[in-house]
Amino acid sequence: DEAFADCNGLTSVEIPNGVTNIGDAAFDGCGNWTSAVLPNSVTSLGCFAFRSCGSLRKIVISDCIARIGDAAFNGCSNLTSVVIPNGVTSIGDYAFQDCSSLASVIIGNGVTNIGDDAFNHCGNLMDVVIPYGVINIGSGAFAYCGNLTTITIPGTVECIGDEAFIKCKKLTIK
Repeated sequence: DEAFADCNGLTSVEIPNGVTNIGDAAFDGCGNWTSAVLPNSVTSLGCFAFRSCGSLRKIVISDCIARIGDAAFNGCSNLTSVVIPNGVTSIGDYAFQDCSSLASVIIGNGVTNIGDDAFNHCGNLMDVVIPYGVINIGSGAFAYCGNLTTITIPGTVECIGDEAFIKCKKLTIK
């Protein structure tokens, strides 16, 4: 945990194949690096793992990760797009909150849970397709996504939390 937290001198990191766990807050606050690739050996992504990595623009998430930890990418204000692979089943609470430049999210078919405030305050996010199989959309999950215009919600969704889409003034739900 917190292995490289607040190491602002880091500009890039190559995580070698064989690493299985990115611990809690491992790279929290490493403000100067721009991309990260998580090899397929990584199966666990801890809470706050990349939180507040303000220069991070690109992340490649391993298909072997089952759960994206709470607030894992919270505050990565320059992250522009993310592909959540099919192996991921749960997106943690606050996982991508305050990723203000995030414009594109592709959610893999394995996801069943989108946590509370997962994409809260992602002001550039424009459209999202929730895949068939998602059961829960947490409270505030897409709240304050002011440019969100369309979201597709499948019939598998059983629960949409309080204020999941509050202040999404341009939103049309399909």
